[in-house]
Amino acid sequence: MQFGFLNLTGFLIVALMMIPNLIYARRNPHIENQCFCKPMLILEQIGRYGSMAMMVFPLFVWEFGFKSPEELVIWLFLLPALLLAYFIFWAVYFRRPSLPAALWLAILPSAIFILRGVIFRHWLLTAFGVMFAVGHIYITWYNNRSEGTGNE
Repeated sequence: MQFGFLNLTGFLIVALMMIPNLIYARRNPHIENQCFCKPMLILEQIGRYGSMAMMVFPLFVWEFGFKSPEELVIWLFLLPALLLAYFIFWAVYFRRPSLPAALWLAILPSAIFILRGVIFRHWLLTAFGVMFAVGHIYITWYNNRSEGTGNE
C-alpha cells in the first residue's frame, strides 16, 4: 500500500481528537497554562505539531504494510479503543476535572501517535509522539497537580 501526499485517515484521527479540545477551550477561555518550564513547553509544542503533521502528511514514508495479521488486528481494534477511551475521559473531565482524568487525556493521544508510528514504521511520527508524550504529560501533571491532592 502506498501513502499519498495527504493521509485522510490520519487527518480524520487528528480532527476527532481536536473536537473535545476545541469545545473545552471555547468553554474555558480564562484557563491559563501554569507551567513555565520552557524546555517542556517547547518539547510539547514540537511534539504536538510534528505528530499532527506526520499523521496528515506522511513525510519520509512511501510504503507500509503490516508484517503480520496480528498487527492489522491490533491496529483495527486498539485505535478505536484508544479513541473511545479518549472521548470517555473527556466526558469525565468535563463533569469534574481531576488529575487522573487529565493525565489520561495526555497519555491517550500520545499513545495514538506512537501506536500509529510504530505500526506503520513511521519513525519520525514515533519520535514526535514520544516528544509530545514527555512534554504533554509533564505539563498536564503540573497544571492539574492540586486537583489530584485535594489542595485546591
